[in-house]
Amino acid sequence: MKVLLLTLVAAASIATAVAAEDQSPPTAPEAVPAPVAAPVSRKDPNERVCKTSPVIGSRVPSRTCMTRADWEARAKADRADLEAAQRSGLATCGTKPCS
Repeated sequence: MKVLLLTLVAAASIATAVAAEDQSPPTAPEAVPAPVAAPVSRKDPNERVCKTSPVIGSRVPSRTCMTRADWEARAKADRADLEAAQRSGLATCGTKPCS
């Protein structure tokens, strides 16, 4: 046990000495990498993709299979519905006339 402890202490002191030597001031500023364009998706839009989602009140998840294009269209529609709901704000009978 004492040998292991002494070995750990020695290793820590060596690591500290090496780290102190490595902290020399940089000689030249590092170049900033140029921005990279977003990668173009080369995946087949007609490929069938299955996703699982949890079902509230059940231990068995639901599995839905659609093409990539259908998943993308669904995501756009969901995003549009969310943005429309956020734009309309909270509509209650107290603030706006109920229809």
